[in-house]
Amino acid sequence: MNVFELVGGSYNYYPNTAIELCVISYGDTSTIAPAVTANTDLSGVWGGMRVEHHWRAVQLDVRRGKGQHRRILRRHSRHRFFEPRYVAVAGLRCRHFAAAQHLAGQSKNLPSTALVSQGTFNGMSDLLDLTDPISGLSLVAFLTQAKPRNVFVTGHSLGGTLTPPMFAYLNATLYNGGTISNMALWSFAGLTPGGTGFNKYFNSIIPNNQGFLWRIQNSLDIAPLMWWSFKGVENIYGSKLPWSFLECGPITDLFNDASKANIGYAQPQPGLLLTGTFDHSIIDANLWAAQALHQHHSTTYQTLVNAKHR
Repeated sequence: MNVFELVGGSYNYYPNTAIELCVISYGDTSTIAPAVTANTDLSGVWGGMRVEHHWRAVQLDVRRGKGQHRRILRRHSRHRFFEPRYVAVAGLRCRHFAAAQHLAGQSKNLPSTALVSQGTFNGMSDLLDLTDPISGLSLVAFLTQAKPRNVFVTGHSLGGTLTPPMFAYLNATLYNGGTISNMALWSFAGLTPGGTGFNKYFNSIIPNNQGFLWRIQNSLDIAPLMWWSFKGVENIYGSKLPWSFLECGPITDLFNDASKANIGYAQPQPGLLLTGTFDHSIIDANLWAAQALHQHHSTTYQTLVNAKHR
């Protein structure tokens, strides 16, 4: 059975399960296996590793009178593999645009224009270098040995950003880069992983008419607008919560960094836009950033996805 027929036969199950796995994957490694067993019909068979280091330290100095508050944003990335066929990636916090890289893979027809950002390349490299502490196998080695009938890839935030390139990479290395018939993906709150060249390649292996929208975004989340719509980020909360120089400066700098890569950042394929709810109860010194964090959170996405897919 074609994977799209499989998914279409019980569609609500898949995005609900995918976002559940994303939420679970943010937990401490010791909680992953019991949480998967308790909350899904799956079990963990590979992974439980955690990568944590500076990808790019972004120091924001917030000055108010004589006081000064500093916030260091760090990347946290986790990688899980769930029985029988889910690859889940979780993470946040920032992106680095020093250069663009070729999408790694073994596909013979991989075009030279299929470029991803340096941040996407770094994240992919981290994940693909991981080995399971029990089997000693890398993800690709494990999947090559396990030969699952179907492979589903999912992730939230940084994980959502890495979901399309991980999907394309696994297709290239496991199945020689052919048109998809046994893989599906769900990406939540993902940023743009690469440019128009990558998206063209991605669209060649998974058609736009597969029957469902896999890229899911909250209408009030700024992350899916990065790094292709500065105006979208600026105006996302409209008159309810205009942004100030505290947000404008750092975000402008990051958009400028993204433009230097000159690869035309864009989202791969249309997304399913879930209508977000503005949270008026948030009280914080920096209301715009606090609202943005809430709208981006994995549990916020879980609430929206569960309400949509019942």
